[in-house]
Amino acid sequence: MSTVVTLTLNPSIDVHTSVSDVIHTEKMRCSTPRFDPGGGGVNVARALVSLGTEATAIVTAGGWTGSMLVDRLRASGPTVVSVPVGGSTRENTTVVERRTSRQFRFVMPGPRLSAGEEAECLAVFENSLPSGGSAVISGSMPPGFSRSFLARAAAAAARRSCRLVVDTSGPALASVTNAFLIKPSLRELRDVACSALPDRASRVAAARDLVRAHTAEVVVISLGARGALVVTADAAVDVPGVPVSGIGGLGAGDNMVAAIVHALDAGAGLIDAVRLGVAAGAAATLTPGSDPCRRSDVDRLRRPTGPS
Repeated sequence: MSTVVTLTLNPSIDVHTSVSDVIHTEKMRCSTPRFDPGGGGVNVARALVSLGTEATAIVTAGGWTGSMLVDRLRASGPTVVSVPVGGSTRENTTVVERRTSRQFRFVMPGPRLSAGEEAECLAVFENSLPSGGSAVISGSMPPGFSRSFLARAAAAAARRSCRLVVDTSGPALASVTNAFLIKPSLRELRDVACSALPDRASRVAAARDLVRAHTAEVVVISLGARGALVVTADAAVDVPGVPVSGIGGLGAGDNMVAAIVHALDAGAGLIDAVRLGVAAGAAATLTPGSDPCRRSDVDRLRRPTGPS
């Protein structure tokens, strides 16, 4: 199994803390914070390592927060390749209200990349791609990112015969082309389809529109606790969710992506790979902060293999 490459253009330091109650205008005394490396591809890389797959995480890094990101990411297992940028790496904050267990997430936009910094990210990505392996571009895009970036990344992956998985949202999702697989949430699919998508038939149709538009060969719609819906040009398969009592959820979708790629690289069929992904997403809700899923939890939660 080759090393999987992940690219995170807009990584973060994720700050996690809690308060008894969230009350406006009041000073709320927080618990001792924890600081995790964050961002979509960062979470994917950490989960891949937890599942037993080697990962190289390419990240932009700027300022003291960028230095912290690189140090903490490297300590968590992946090989780290950092692309220096002029702006400071962002900080995101998650606050748990202990009385209700509700989470409040405050997400910053991140630094704007120059054209030269974008070009350097693309060059590092292409030079790191494993021939015939897999690569993941995941997370939000930085402000003002080039709408052609993901198309150029897909072309680079094609030149290396590399399976490209993209997990992003908003305008960035609308700019994806020629990926192997995308993993929108239902909300993200609604946004790109400009439709409420109230039932399974409408969701399959919206996903199939993306397949016909050459956005990706496979669309995996993540449905949270309800599992996932896998759509290709000629099939639509429901993968049931896994009931867990976890209250986390940070990075669950990224862990799902990691497990799908891990399974595909090990030779699993698509539906079995998504089954593992659903189990990994559920397992991620059982770990603190942005910690990746534990392999023992994934194996315990994985549903029996069925027809694919």
